[in-house]
Amino acid sequence: MSPKLLYAFSDVSTQGRLLRILIIDVEYLVALEAEQVLTDATGCSVEIVMPRDAPDVLATRTFDVILADASLASGAAGAGLRRHHEAGGPIIFSSVNRGHLAGVPGFAGAAVISKPFDDELLVTLVCNVAKKKKKKEG
Repeated sequence: MSPKLLYAFSDVSTQGRLLRILIIDVEYLVALEAEQVLTDATGCSVEIVMPRDAPDVLATRTFDVILADASLASGAAGAGLRRHHEAGGPIIFSSVNRGHLAGVPGFAGAAVISKPFDDELLVTLVCNVAKKKKKKEG
């Protein structure tokens, strides 16, 4: 990981606390890989939630950035993801479906990364969406 990206994450911490990232993926090993990449590169607080538990977690907790499998956008977790997105919370969708690279229906402006993802691209995307959120908050 480049020193430039590592430094960039120190700039996106929120009000003196670690950036909180939620990962929801239908494939647990993909979620574990993303967690490892983001934890190693950023030192952020990263949590993995399985799709079956996502609706409850999204209804009761807040996160700075969510990385979610695009197939969940229309499933049971979709309502919670939509609330997060509509409240200005950044979402990065991941997908093996190349059709999603143009965007996930109902989530205008949400970033999409293809699976398998490039580690540095994932870190860059998380950094970029976190910076945009921080700018909006003032």
